[in-house]
Amino acid sequence: MDFRAAELYKAGHRLRLQEQPFKILTMLLARPGEIVTREELREQLWSADTFVDFDHGLNSAVARLREALYDSAEKPKYIDTVARRGYRFIGTVEKVTFPAVAPHIEVAEASPESRAVPEERTWRKARIWVAVITAAAIACVLVLYVWEHSFASSPAKRNIDSIAVLPFEENSSAAETGYLSEGITESAIDHLSALGDLKVISLHSVLPYRGRQLDPRQVGRELGVRSVMTGRIVFRGDRMQVIAELVDTADGTHIWGGQYDRQVSDILSVQEEIAREIAVRLKTRLNSQQQVLLRKRYTENFEAWQTYLRGRYYWNKRFPEDLNRGITYFEQAIDADPGNALAYAGLADSYFVRSVSGNVSMNEGMFKAKAAALKALELDDSLAEAHTSLAQISSTYEMNWALAESEYKRAIALNANYSTGHHYYATFLMAMGRHDEAMAEMKKAQELDPLSPIIATFIGKALYFAGKNDESIAEYQKVLATDPAFPVARTFLIHSLEQGGHFDEAIAQRMIVAAQFGKRVEPTNALRQRYRAEGVRGYWKYRLAEMGANLESKPEAALDTAALYARLGDKDRAFWFLERALEYHDLWAEYLKVDPQWENLHGDSRYELALKRVGLN
Repeated sequence: MDFRAAELYKAGHRLRLQEQPFKILTMLLARPGEIVTREELREQLWSADTFVDFDHGLNSAVARLREALYDSAEKPKYIDTVARRGYRFIGTVEKVTFPAVAPHIEVAEASPESRAVPEERTWRKARIWVAVITAAAIACVLVLYVWEHSFASSPAKRNIDSIAVLPFEENSSAAETGYLSEGITESAIDHLSALGDLKVISLHSVLPYRGRQLDPRQVGRELGVRSVMTGRIVFRGDRMQVIAELVDTADGTHIWGGQYDRQVSDILSVQEEIAREIAVRLKTRLNSQQQVLLRKRYTENFEAWQTYLRGRYYWNKRFPEDLNRGITYFEQAIDADPGNALAYAGLADSYFVRSVSGNVSMNEGMFKAKAAALKALELDDSLAEAHTSLAQISSTYEMNWALAESEYKRAIALNANYSTGHHYYATFLMAMGRHDEAMAEMKKAQELDPLSPIIATFIGKALYFAGKNDESIAEYQKVLATDPAFPVARTFLIHSLEQGGHFDEAIAQRMIVAAQFGKRVEPTNALRQRYRAEGVRGYWKYRLAEMGANLESKPEAALDTAALYARLGDKDRAFWFLERALEYHDLWAEYLKVDPQWENLHGDSRYELALKRVGLN
């Protein structure tokens, strides 16, 4: 270290070190081997009126210092942490005095009698200096060689090919800032997804880690990633401090840390800076398109961006009332900036989910969803989310298979880390009977979103459609072992148990559903009695009776009714209700070709006509 020039060198190379880490090193080197307390560091480096979270600020500065020295908190060579007290420098310190000018050899005039001795001394001095310089040069080469090879596994050279961005912590539990914290996390994920071949875990799989203090190495094992980014936001009025850190999950070492003191309205620039820093640290080579995506802003209007984040916050909850609130915020974001493509994409997602969940009529919901998706793409054709929404509408509602596949592929090409795109494309491939491709896409979706119960459940559904019913049952049971309250997995499990002839177990699962949702158990007990009295046919008859009266006037129940008549062998009634279901654009009608519940209709010309009508033969 050159104190006069405030510079740090290693093996002849100048190391980049910011002001605070340099000052910390200066204080440590002034008292080598002694503890420099956190309080001393606070007094010297952070004034009382500085807007900063001291603990995080100091930890971040020390982490950056260790990074520059290629040091480790676990196995320190230089900076040792003294728990709850401070730090000390444990390396060898040697003070070196540098001459003001380069050494110069003077040759003094001497009498002939005495000239031989001074000349011999002069040449001896010269040879010594040559030897010293030569030795120094050799030493530099050796040090460079050792440095290059000793730090071949340094953060800059590690093979970091995957990352999870954990939910940013915050100093407020209010929903007023909760949406912003979650929004920063999601935006960081979106920006990092542009970084070439870097695998980025989706938001749904990192949200369960909110508020949990875990070892990054444990998170890495659970999510299957090589690095984890953590962050913290401190709000003070209209200002905020964002602190981010990137950790190698292989050994828990610090790769990068950054601290940003800004106006809350500068949130857009902060998330861009974080993504750029990580790209640099991971030595990611970006093409021109990726560089553009990394810098991309969907709106310059902070109000529009803030309102959009509120919409996504409620969209992620998925409950009907939250979807409605999300739609309101997306519409407000559009009012603030009519060119906000992301807000239109959020509207498309919301209306699609409301349609398929029955909260709004299929025709109304899908019409609004398609209009919003097309508007989003008109504003920005590079939005993977909007292409996926359009693909879903084209597949499940319009049954335009060619357009749907084109849009799915376009979405994945734009963002290979978009787990929902892989998941939905897999459901399309299931309907087409392309089972191996479907499973490959589902596995990719699960790799990106490993904690998602819906993706794990649909892996079971892919097995069911592929004729591997026993394996599908095992998959559903794995999901329920982790999340017993997840309703979709239990519903699909019941279908597979019925398909496999395991009716007693199917009835037992129906009892669990009744208990979980506070429903009466009498109907399920009656189903058990009917099954024991009349067998399989009695089971299906009771199920049909449960559908209620006036089924002809219930288009939303037409597909299930058709399937029950098919089970009972009443083909005429089955095809009548199937026709109503196709007119209604029932979501599950796209699986007509592969769902085994239609097996009794195979070979009937009307079944072939139905497949032809929807373009599946």
